[in-house]
Amino acid sequence: MARKARITIDWSLWDDHLGKITDKELAKKIGSSLAAVSNRRKLKGIPAAGERGARSSIDWSDWDSMLGTVEDKHLAEKVGCSLASVLLRRRKFGIPAFSKRNGVNWELWDELIPDMSDSELAKKIGCAPGSVRVRREKLGIKKFHLDLRKKVDWSKWESKIGVVKDKDLALMIGCTVGAISAHKKKLGIGVLSEKEKVKRQSMNDGWAKWDHMLGRCPDDVLAEAMGVSRSKVGVRRMRLMIANYPLTWTEGAKPCLGGCGKSLLNSDSTCGAEGCLAKLEEIS
Repeated sequence: MARKARITIDWSLWDDHLGKITDKELAKKIGSSLAAVSNRRKLKGIPAAGERGARSSIDWSDWDSMLGTVEDKHLAEKVGCSLASVLLRRRKFGIPAFSKRNGVNWELWDELIPDMSDSELAKKIGCAPGSVRVRREKLGIKKFHLDLRKKVDWSKWESKIGVVKDKDLALMIGCTVGAISAHKKKLGIGVLSEKEKVKRQSMNDGWAKWDHMLGRCPDDVLAEAMGVSRSKVGVRRMRLMIANYPLTWTEGAKPCLGGCGKSLLNSDSTCGAEGCLAKLEEIS
């Protein structure tokens, strides 16, 4: 086999790369022989790149949060280490490579980090436990230690009982499925109908004070009173299987907030009927 032609290397351009990447990778970049790079590195007294012979120890606390968020080769360039060093570090914590992982919208999950173990939350999200660990440490949250006997604030979760599957809810709370079953029995909650599920979900999303108005005036009139889009009102009404307002509505009129279905041409909130006044006081 013919030997590679000898070339003159301007080492001033390459000395800073010695030991930061493998001799083989640097030789390929320069277009020289492996022996030429190896000899130059040894002449400078620089250890070979890699976990066993790294030129200097890496303070990974500055870089762990970036593992899996960018390509390994790009992170290696930032850290100033070999690609293998980043790969081994990422695999140590079970963090998938950037090109293979799904981005996590942490705004949806941050509130659950203090109440769930890394592995449980990772299973719920569909990511690696290492990703949850990195996020938890970034937010300064201590590791969760599961105590199945801990007291659960059920008032925080009752609106989800019967709506969310018991298995999933147990993961969210950090308790056993049996604990949820026992509380369901205490509340007398069985299998909810779709309509009951929608109503129960409304306890925390602001619909509780408006559901009695659905079908009592046109969707666009109610939407204006609520300050939301017409489609949002229409979707809510259909999910609860409530028929649309069947009559012609007086232009410019406002609905009676008591839910009687009457249109008002004055600035009053209700028609003045005793039942409507009582309902308005109840939802205020």
